[in-house]
Amino acid sequence: GVAALFVSALRTERSILASKKVLSEVSYTMEYMSRALRMAKKDTTGDGIDCISTGSNYSINPVTHGVRFINSLQAGDCQEFFLENGQIKVQTNIDNPPSVTLELTSSEMTVTSLEFNLSGETQGPPDSLQPFVTIYLSAYSKNSPAFKVQTSLSQRNPDIRW
Repeated sequence: GVAALFVSALRTERSILASKKVLSEVSYTMEYMSRALRMAKKDTTGDGIDCISTGSNYSINPVTHGVRFINSLQAGDCQEFFLENGQIKVQTNIDNPPSVTLELTSSEMTVTSLEFNLSGETQGPPDSLQPFVTIYLSAYSKNSPAFKVQTSLSQRNPDIRW
């Protein structure tokens, strides 16, 4: 009767609050990554030896499957977003050790998938496209269903020829 209804209401509330927390974290993380990736700049000098190839705006790290880029908002710092042990992380100072790795998501949430799809990330034939990144992630917490989110963004500044 009434007790079962009360217990059911508490479970539903717990699930809604857990879902809200996951959505909030996913939203923050996607906004943070999107802002940084929109401000990526092309490596025109070849000084990003350990970051990305000369003439590129972004690259996929073959080891972590994360995306590397030069962040123009942070003095040209080489950075990478990647998934490790269920958490999205950002590594900074990659080409100017010591590097620093920070978690963008909490341990209360598990990210099961983080994928980056690049388009127009390099210059020269046949690529004459504006740099474009699609981010896909899937995440859940103990009491919430899995959420799948995708966003696409282009570099804020027009792609330069060099």
